[in-house]
Amino acid sequence: MLYGLYNLALFIKNMSKILILNGPNLNLLGTREPEVYGASTLQDINKEISLLATTLGHEVVCKQSNAEHELIEMVHETIESSFDIIILNPGGYTHTSISLRDALLS
Repeated sequence: MLYGLYNLALFIKNMSKILILNGPNLNLLGTREPEVYGASTLQDINKEISLLATTLGHEVVCKQSNAEHELIEMVHETIESSFDIIILNPGGYTHTSISLRDALLS
């Protein structure tokens, strides 16, 4: 499940602080249509990510919001913080959020 993230973490040679942002409805993973999205909850996935990151010498912070403006604020906060990398799963905002895209470009 985390194969792509594992490859990314191996590629990053120095210790990095990584922000994982998850968009709307991802907090319902494991309960909403498990036959489609699987039985793993977002908490389960975040635990796997944290374990993998720690094992490979990285620090990770996982956040989720159902509100577009909160995700944008989280991105803005990284500008003045010590995060090196943002990994975003925008959920339903994948094709619709110009504002979130603009925030990531800043």
